[in-house]
Amino acid sequence: MTAADAGPERPGEGFPKALRLLRRHEFLKVQEGGQKLSADCLLALVKRNGRPYTRLGLTVSSKVGNAVVRVRLRRLLRELFRKRRGQWPAGLDVVLVVRSSAKEVSFAEMSRAFDGVTRKLQRLAPAATGGASP
Repeated sequence: MTAADAGPERPGEGFPKALRLLRRHEFLKVQEGGQKLSADCLLALVKRNGRPYTRLGLTVSSKVGNAVVRVRLRRLLRELFRKRRGQWPAGLDVVLVVRSSAKEVSFAEMSRAFDGVTRKLQRLAPAATGGASP
């Protein structure tokens, strides 16, 4: 068992590498074949990954703002995922694309958009996980 394999099974609120989409080909696979879910300033692209856990990738383009704004938004989304990943169905790869309308959003507004994505993922879960309820 490698360190990457142990990450998702550990209880807690960390965000280990095993729960992240890191490589370009992983992002492209989800973006090309994934289902789109929209919620306010976020667009979620979702695809089954065949693993017992869900992985997250974040995309924040330079159209959203300068580096300070983009880093702040990524930190917000990572924090929301860390705290609420238990509410997401297992076995998915999710790429969250931040829209340019998120430039000046507050934590509460981003949290509302994230919760919207979460609700849509939960509705999608029976189809995505092969009939298992969340």
